Amino acid sequence: MHLGVQYYRPPFPAGKHWADDFKKIRDSGLNTVQLWVVWGWVESKPGQFVFDDYDRLVELAGQNGLGLVLSTIAEVQPHWIHRVVPGSEMITNMGLKVVSCNRCECHFGVTPGGCTDHPVVWERMAEFLRQTVTRYRSVPALAGWDAWNELRWNVHADGLVCFCGHTLKAFRDWLDAMYGGLSGLNAAWQRRYAEWDEVMPGKRPDRPYTEMMAWQHFIAWRSNRHGQARFDLMKALDPRHPVTVHAGEPSALTSGGSENYPIERGNDWVFADGMDGVGCSSFPKWGGMDDADFGMRVEFVKSAARNKLVWLSEVQGGRAGTNFDVHAPVDAMSQQRWIWNGIACGAETILFWCWRDEVFGRESAGFGIVGRDGKAEERLQALRTTGRLLKQHEGLLEGYRPAIPEVGILFSPQSYYMAWAAEGRAARIEEGLLGYARSLVRKSIPYRVVEEEHLDALQGLRVLFLPRCMVSDPDLEARLESFVTGGGTLVCESECGAFSRAGIYREPDERFLARLTGAREIGRRQLTEQSVAVRTGDGEFRLPVAQWTTPMTESGNAGTVWARNGDGALIREVVVGKGRVILIGSYLGDAYGKQWSADFESFVESIVRQAGVKPEIEILEPALSREQFLYVKSGSSGVRKVVFVFFPAGVQAARLRFAAPFFGEDILTEGITGKALPLIRAGSERECLLTASPLGISVLIGKSGCAA
Repeated sequence: MHLGVQYYRPPFPAGKHWADDFKKIRDSGLNTVQLWVVWGWVESKPGQFVFDDYDRLVELAGQNGLGLVLSTIAEVQPHWIHRVVPGSEMITNMGLKVVSCNRCECHFGVTPGGCTDHPVVWERMAEFLRQTVTRYRSVPALAGWDAWNELRWNVHADGLVCFCGHTLKAFRDWLDAMYGGLSGLNAAWQRRYAEWDEVMPGKRPDRPYTEMMAWQHFIAWRSNRHGQARFDLMKALDPRHPVTVHAGEPSALTSGGSENYPIERGNDWVFADGMDGVGCSSFPKWGGMDDADFGMRVEFVKSAARNKLVWLSEVQGGRAGTNFDVHAPVDAMSQQRWIWNGIACGAETILFWCWRDEVFGRESAGFGIVGRDGKAEERLQALRTTGRLLKQHEGLLEGYRPAIPEVGILFSPQSYYMAWAAEGRAARIEEGLLGYARSLVRKSIPYRVVEEEHLDALQGLRVLFLPRCMVSDPDLEARLESFVTGGGTLVCESECGAFSRAGIYREPDERFLARLTGAREIGRRQLTEQSVAVRTGDGEFRLPVAQWTTPMTESGNAGTVWARNGDGALIREVVVGKGRVILIGSYLGDAYGKQWSADFESFVESIVRQAGVKPEIEILEPALSREQFLYVKSGSSGVRKVVFVFFPAGVQAARLRFAAPFFGEDILTEGITGKALPLIRAGSERECLLTASPLGISVLIGKSGCAA
């Protein structure tokens, strides 16, 4: 378990602090340091690579017994890049040449710099990576490489990029390979292009969806290709150490905006296909995240990584600093929750940003673990406690794996692309996915996120939620049909599969769910009320709805109607093969995100239970409310069960029920305090009364296997 901290972004901190700081880091309970190796700093003169400061820092890490993660910041380019490589500037969608500049939070080096589709820019960047890896690959303290920090490539472009000739050629080559020539493209897009140079990217939202969606998909593919090129180069030079990349946030949380496409920095699932692992940054106090928000971020990355490494590469160290804004301080208990939450979700590496309060630009006076927000000493004391616990439970945590879920949520990048093409943002799609994820987290139901082109993840699932999945293709439809007919439960929201990947709208009769279930939507209707009454075999619910309703005809295989209005059925269950499809004629996930609903959480849990998924852990106390919930994660380490319990503020006691034979003994160990906890028999099940440790967390550890 690498628990560490980012230390150096040149030229900060100053060299006079290094020796003393590294001793304090060693004594704080942390065991790893990360250093930013910045191309613009290292090669400030063309062809001259200066690593003297890094050499000293690497030596200090070894002297203090600290592991070392090197983050290669090739995207902060040298100031000479456009002089040495003429014509390398990025071009905006309006045909304007981008003026590069020093980056807002990095003191020296330019962004966005030269376009990496320019072959000479990539050759220069590759040589920096080659020099760095060759120099440090044999360092004994080296723990791994972070090959691309937050996947940045267009910071300060001040517009949509890149439309240079090199990128346009790459786009057309990509389309050519995808569609098998111009005739194939014309057939798929319903166009009559005569030459490839007529095929242009989408310029901006609210124009035809077709080329706009394809361009966004290409931009994501381009980022994945670039990341893979970095990985391949570095891994070939250093096959012994892990090479990962990390995003600023998980792919599913990148819904785009006025200067950014959704998923423009690459798709985590594709990165994980070819790399040793993936990760993300998280600044919970700055972003107002609770346990569920933070846990969802890690779950999304874990879902993408599958069996690869999960790195939380930048977790908030101290109070955020943004110009003259004063943000909330980082208290020790919150910070420890982030560590243990990350561990519970399957992260192997957690690195804080950063050790000292920064001194340059917009982030000055912020983020330091030992920073001046009034909480530094309590953070260090808590870190020392956690450091000791990690050593004490090293073997257990090394073998820990989160519980294998039986519930999934579909992540559809194509739906993001379509929404951005329509509205210039894909926030509705993102919020719908987050709504279902949050409800599952608050009910402590394990889940995984299934990306639409990585459908092997459907194996083992009983339920799949499709929030706002408005785009589908024949491959996805065939896999979903197989999932249902084989016994799975598919939960679909309004206009599921209403658009093709070319952004062309399908009539209701043409959609795969109409063929599969016999149910047909009659068209969009304005909302007449903000919620709908639902009656299922498990009870009655009042569920919030959003945007519109799409009632369904009740002829043919009507199935069981759970909700209706004057225009027709609004929610319906249809048996298909060995499984069933639940059709929802509105949007529940993002409506729940805007308006908390206990009924929605219970509705989701009811669907899961109806599908035969019985949660192994049931929270009896405290009661769930809008303001608080007991956050529970579980897994196994070998034959030993491990349960992580996160107490909400003001709650010191909890009562859990475990399905037989979850724990195979009568006494558990509480890993934070070391105390023994008895299990109380309740029929075939067992219950446990527990109180919060001083960290506000309990870690329940079984002594043996889970034999009955």
